[in-house]
Amino acid sequence: MLQQICRMESLRWGAFYSQSSAMAADSFHEPTQAMSDTFLSALSGKWREMREAPAVTPAGIGFRPSREAAELRRLAREGAAVGMPADAIARIWRSMCGDVAVSRGLKAVYVAGGDVTLSVEAARGYFGFAPNIVPLVGVRDALERATVQPGTLACVPWPEHAGAGQWWPMLNENKFHGLVIVGGWPSLPGSPAETPRIAIVGRLSIESSGDDDTLAMAHDDHWSADKRLQELGFKAEVVGRARSLALIRISEFVAVDDRRIDLARKAGLDGLRIVGVRPRP
Repeated sequence: MLQQICRMESLRWGAFYSQSSAMAADSFHEPTQAMSDTFLSALSGKWREMREAPAVTPAGIGFRPSREAAELRRLAREGAAVGMPADAIARIWRSMCGDVAVSRGLKAVYVAGGDVTLSVEAARGYFGFAPNIVPLVGVRDALERATVQPGTLACVPWPEHAGAGQWWPMLNENKFHGLVIVGGWPSLPGSPAETPRIAIVGRLSIESSGDDDTLAMAHDDHWSADKRLQELGFKAEVVGRARSLALIRISEFVAVDDRRIDLARKAGLDGLRIVGVRPRP
């Protein structure tokens, strides 16, 4: 009889614990769980798609920063629908893209300019912890390595900043003509009015993310670059000067072969060329 009672109590408590466990497990499932699972599946699917894409840049890296930015905007919109913060999505996505870049040929990111600790932190913000981040003393050294060493990029202060950002005239040197700015950090979340802290520079192709600012450079002896470009339909602003050189921000994506660039050169903007693009938040 005693054994029978013990078996009955054991079954009763076993059912109680089973029911409690089920209730505890159910308590972690919110109504948006299915939507979250769909979002995470889409995130991993996009990561696989980018990892397997065949395109390789002139730097020898399968790195498409404009495409990454476009996907980040979309993922942020979808994540917002299930209550995921945009900054959390950005951190996850940027880290995944850093892993993709390493698997597709990125060997090193050379960081230079400004406070080294902050610059390395910024590089990690953009690339995550998979790439080899190498701090250097001078911006010129970082640019030279990104020019001659396959599979490398430079991470330097955003050129619109005073002080450490005034390295941009180096892009006018013949040996650096193959380098372009392809993005900045932080980017999203944010607003177009916020200036990034760092610029990503490499021997890459300039592409549109669908919503961009373009950076150009020209000799502007008469301080008329923005006016001449506005006459050709550009919304342009000079954001930096170094002797006769002007750094110009154009509030749209401009391809390197845009015929208006050639027209502006003929109108007096000597040496006008596209030197970078910034995907907007």
